[in-house]
Amino acid sequence: MDIIKYSKDNTFQKIKAWYIDETSVTLSPAEEERKNRLKHIWALRYENKYTRGQAIKIIERDYKVSQATAYRDYSLAMELFGSMEQVDVAAERMILAESYLNLYQLAMKKGETETALKALSKRQSLINFDDTANKVDPRKLEASMYNLRLPRGAEKILKGMFESGVVNFNNIGAEDIDWKEISEEEDENEEEYE
Repeated sequence: MDIIKYSKDNTFQKIKAWYIDETSVTLSPAEEERKNRLKHIWALRYENKYTRGQAIKIIERDYKVSQATAYRDYSLAMELFGSMEQVDVAAERMILAESYLNLYQLAMKKGETETALKALSKRQSLINFDDTANKVDPRKLEASMYNLRLPRGAEKILKGMFESGVVNFNNIGAEDIDWKEISEEEDENEEEYE
């Protein structure tokens, strides 16, 4: 993964920042319209269960945008809200199994035993009863130790904050300051003097 430095925030970064904290960014009317398109795309996929192609055609029609723009907005919406294409197959299988169980219960209430047996056999085919292997990796559940090295100034501020008890990291009163990029040669020279 590459680290990219932006000279200014692009529209997607502003929209993402708005979702994290609405007061941190003021969106322009064009950015507000794009945010609404991204939200609409997600709603079409998640709530209305439209396919990718159907959602893109609806966005083209409703917002009068080009197909290329609709595809770009679709990929941004999936990045912002979470990709619908990467849904876990096991989760899908369990949703189907639950639906078959509901059909079985409904058929039994109506006294339709043949339909109930069909729903039960379909549900059985989705669940692998022979799979007894432990799917959980116990190493992932173990506690991890992270050692962070902070600058002295930041360490003093954090220690002062921890002395008061509960710390709200969302509002630490930090502000941007002027900074100067130091080359490796200058950094080595400073280490010699310490």
